[in-house]
Amino acid sequence: MGISRRSFLKTGFIGGLLGVIGTRTALAEPQVKVVPLKIKYTPLANPISDLRERYDVVVIGSGYGGSVSAARLAGRCRVAILERGPERPPGSFSENFEDVRNDIRCKKNPFGLFEVHANHEMDVLNGNGLGGTSLINAGALVRPDRETVRSPEWPQALVEEVHSGQFEKYYSRVKSMLQGQAYDPRRMNSAKVRAHEYASHELGVDLKFPPVAVNLYGQQAQQSGVTQPKCIECGNCCSGCNTGAKNTLNMNYLPLAKNQGAEVFTQIEVLWIEKLTAGYRIHCLYVSESGEKSRKSVLANQVIVSAGTMGSTKLLLNSQARGLSLSEKLGRRFSGNGDVLGLSFNTAFRTNAIGFSSASRIRVDMKPGAVIYSIADYRNKKNLFDRFIIEEGTFPGAFTIPLRLAMGVAKFRISAARYLRVGRDITLSKDIEKGALNYSMVYLGMGHDRADGKLQLDRKGRIRVRWPEVKYDPIYPTIDRAMKAQSRALGGNFVMNPRTLIINGKNLVTVHPLGGCVMADSVNNGVVNHLGQVYQADGSLHAGLYVLDGSIVPTALGVNPLLTISALSERAIERMQIT
Repeated sequence: MGISRRSFLKTGFIGGLLGVIGTRTALAEPQVKVVPLKIKYTPLANPISDLRERYDVVVIGSGYGGSVSAARLAGRCRVAILERGPERPPGSFSENFEDVRNDIRCKKNPFGLFEVHANHEMDVLNGNGLGGTSLINAGALVRPDRETVRSPEWPQALVEEVHSGQFEKYYSRVKSMLQGQAYDPRRMNSAKVRAHEYASHELGVDLKFPPVAVNLYGQQAQQSGVTQPKCIECGNCCSGCNTGAKNTLNMNYLPLAKNQGAEVFTQIEVLWIEKLTAGYRIHCLYVSESGEKSRKSVLANQVIVSAGTMGSTKLLLNSQARGLSLSEKLGRRFSGNGDVLGLSFNTAFRTNAIGFSSASRIRVDMKPGAVIYSIADYRNKKNLFDRFIIEEGTFPGAFTIPLRLAMGVAKFRISAARYLRVGRDITLSKDIEKGALNYSMVYLGMGHDRADGKLQLDRKGRIRVRWPEVKYDPIYPTIDRAMKAQSRALGGNFVMNPRTLIINGKNLVTVHPLGGCVMADSVNNGVVNHLGQVYQADGSLHAGLYVLDGSIVPTALGVNPLLTISALSERAIERMQIT
């Protein structure tokens, strides 16, 4: 019989439940596997005293665009990488909620791992550190539909290469570097995948297993020389991999760049770029471990801006305000990649989707696995704007306690039997495997929004999303409905946008911001050309100034964008002339 939470509390059943939980007979101790965490990590960052006055190429940022650029250029010329965040080796990531709360990047904490851009309509989350957002993403390597790259939004040269198949070699090059591996049902047995598979089958939706940049099946040597261990399936990919099994950029492209002579500097933020008669002066702010700040400047013949969608757009807006001639389209065509978060709470299926707070002790019966293994693929629609995917995920271990409490007090109509699970969570029972959260599914959907948002600086110089029209974009309710159907198939209570439940407000959230410095065939429609070369306001090109990261992508991709961003960067650098 279904009862409401209010009725449940009125009956005093919760009191009885607490008594049962407190006095029940102890069960046998669950099997725990102690995992030796062994990875030989060689630090990449140079001391700031090594910073030279001039370089052939300065790469600003160390995300996918910047890391690819540095790795491919380092053997050809003198390269410096300037990264505003700190270096974070395996073993340095927070694994409890208190530490994670203190790991938010802000003015007083410039070294925080998580950067949250809070806005009126859409919040943005990205990573901060050597390796950029690769430190906190799922690492899913998914090709977008070819129809995504279309005229007139994309440059014609790219449209032709993608549709003729010529672009495939760049995807392959990236996959070779990131060593993606796909979930194999014959070798792995994930509870969350089984649940996702069941719901998708019930709904007649194809389930696919994309490669993820995680060493799922054994120790592996990278082209960069780094040897990584096998994933221990702790589920903490999105709060930072402490074992070194995830193929973040400090495991592949960045050490390859370093091995070829690139100099890597962390904790140095580029504020603006000044064009000189020959080359560029890069104005920076360095922050020491003690918090002491000092101004720096570096000269470069060529500059590659790869600070991410928010960072690169902010940097160019600041540079434009100080006289750098740029397109009037700067900041336009922002996209959230159609990102939608959802949650199916307290389902009929045990999902084991809870990460472990300590990567050295693994419950054998509760391994969540990597953050993403499977995709429910809704891309068999004729209209591109109707296509989307839904990925399953895990809850990072550091967020387990607040999530158990927050979800436990939410209002749902559920059976008395399922309230037993809720009771275990709100009392933080050690029987976490029997709690409601461990019977829940977290979803991340991606689709094709209209990419008509705008990025601009506020009065305090902060980069902001301005997008009042986004609430009318049909992709968001479309994905919500599909998630709700997935949740219903599992017998769960659907939570649309869990941010609303935990933090007041109905803002959308994107972890895949795109656009702001978009590619186009002319300055009338974009900021850079098909190779990332930056337009001047009159339509000519700045000699030696490039943007290569998610900000140049002119539309939503409808899938995880890292593969596309990296492939675009591989293509551009292959054709770049060194001066």
